[in-house]
Amino acid sequence: MSTETRSDGYVKSDQTVFAIIEAIHRAEEIGVTELATTLDMSKSAVHKHLKTLEKHGYVVNKDGRYRLGLKLLTLGGHLRDQDKFCRAVRSVIDELADESDQMVSFILRDDVHGVFVFIENDRYGLRKPVPLGNRYPIHQNAAGKAILANLPDETIDRIIAETGLPGETENTITEADELRSDIELIRDQGYATSTGERLEGIQSIAAAIESPDTDQIGAISITGPAEHFTQEHVHTGYAEMVMEATNELELRMRYALE
Repeated sequence: MSTETRSDGYVKSDQTVFAIIEAIHRAEEIGVTELATTLDMSKSAVHKHLKTLEKHGYVVNKDGRYRLGLKLLTLGGHLRDQDKFCRAVRSVIDELADESDQMVSFILRDDVHGVFVFIENDRYGLRKPVPLGNRYPIHQNAAGKAILANLPDETIDRIIAETGLPGETENTITEADELRSDIELIRDQGYATSTGERLEGIQSIAAAIESPDTDQIGAISITGPAEHFTQEHVHTGYAEMVMEATNELELRMRYALE
């Protein structure tokens, strides 16, 4: 396969490698024939890329079925552990999980997506539908909306235009005016909530936090089954907890810089 740079400036073979990795990620485990069909490529071309990825530890071959290798975890773990913002968040997440006795997550903004960076106290077994490292359209849950509320309106307009606000459940906000209205409410009250907007039957509450020395912005969220989260719990106890956690984290980071 040609490795020439295309007229748009991208290297086709590099794009193919990333497409293969992402396809394996979506399938969890896949064979060469199925992968070739998915990517509309020849089996021989797919097999060559897989052999290279396997040699370097990025995929694992078991009886002709391929899955992602632990080399990717090594890179991702290193990235998270070397990030000052993530290191500062870790102890606050642990403390909030103990205090609330609920699942607590830290989500970072990655342009138009949110990414789960930390998940603690998975008492309801939610790690499978929301695994660590999961990326999602940023408007689809409380953490993402809390992040959006801390962005300039022109950035929000760009995200809306680029994503088109895709729905995940029947409760996902997919209309721009409704999202903007929700964002104004979040700005007024200091936190965001969602019920079944990304996962059906799941209630979340989140508050955003910005890194004082970088342009990173994330959110801390408390999440659980909607039947266990009454509105009184969400808007009184949990709202206070999550906002105190973000305020404490902001103070810790600012004092660390002084």
